[in-house]
Amino acid sequence: MLLVVACIIVAGTLFQGYLFDQRLGVDRAREDATIHELNTADLALADAQLAQSGYVAAGQNSSAWMEFFDEALSRAEFTLREHQQTTLSAGALTHYDAALEQIRALRTSDGRARNYVGNEQLILASDVIFVESRGIIDRISENIAGARDTEVFEAQQSAALIIQYRQALAAGGMLFALLAATVAYRKTRAAPVEDAAAEAPASAGVQASDEPASDPAPVPSPTEIHPQLTDTADVCVDLARLLDGRDLPALLSRAAAAIGARGLVLWVLAESGESLRASVAHGYSERMLKRLGDLPVSADNVTSVACRTLQPQWVPGASADVPGALAVPLISVSGCVGVLSAEMADAQMNDHQMPLARLVAAQLSAVIGPDTASATTTAANEL
Repeated sequence: MLLVVACIIVAGTLFQGYLFDQRLGVDRAREDATIHELNTADLALADAQLAQSGYVAAGQNSSAWMEFFDEALSRAEFTLREHQQTTLSAGALTHYDAALEQIRALRTSDGRARNYVGNEQLILASDVIFVESRGIIDRISENIAGARDTEVFEAQQSAALIIQYRQALAAGGMLFALLAATVAYRKTRAAPVEDAAAEAPASAGVQASDEPASDPAPVPSPTEIHPQLTDTADVCVDLARLLDGRDLPALLSRAAAAIGARGLVLWVLAESGESLRASVAHGYSERMLKRLGDLPVSADNVTSVACRTLQPQWVPGASADVPGALAVPLISVSGCVGVLSAEMADAQMNDHQMPLARLVAAQLSAVIGPDTASATTTAANEL
């Protein structure tokens, strides 16, 4: 039953992750459409301004330019009204309202310019066109730019929130699967002990001996066999609840103990995607951390290779005195966002060290998300 419930939860996690990806795609498409449409409205305003200049230009047909002005301004007004009715942003709505109010003022100003042109008062028409109307058009453009920036900012905030929800859901599903595997392992180990206890009375009746029966040796629990499993699960839970970057070094210290590493270094991928920066470490001095500096992603070492290939890497030690090293990529929806590298205590790696390191790296990828990598690096560097 426990395995069935675990499978249902894993399936639900994958389905919800799919829904999150679909929502992200819709939001990004809407953001791109908004940017394109508002840029088009800005170009229509530029056409309207050009058309007004044709009213007073020598040798030009002012009637044709007036028709061109009406058509260009109508295009801009239609786009703004459409976004005014569909926007979900209160800040952007304020800009749309102001822009439409200025369009009404522009039509009034253009009417005066046309009257002057009709009366052949071209100097007065020029004053209206190049001073009054141009100022109104500039204010409309400023409101369009403000609406565009507000829409884009709020869309990016919404996408970042969805990504955080998706990562938290994945971490929760992984932790539940780990706990389910631990419980199932305990039950599997306990079953042979119960069978042996049931057969003990029958064996005692067959064997004749004056010596008292010795107590059966206690069966070790999974936590006694691999105590690192419980320690790693606790570290993952605390990483999921991490709110302050100043708590990260202490969690790395616990992770190093669980994995069996002398030292850990958390590398964060730079915004350019071409280098890794050592942001937080355990087992190394602050001076050593600064000396590590930036590591090119194209370099030939386990950390860079893990970042490029998205696969864990392991290098055994040359001898008992020379420890081995491993590097595990931090993978999110946007790809690799960093690498967790470790200097191991032994030259050879145990069979459980790499899986435990991958669990810690998977939880760290939820902390070092694609939209929070820069913020986490900054917070860690302030330690």
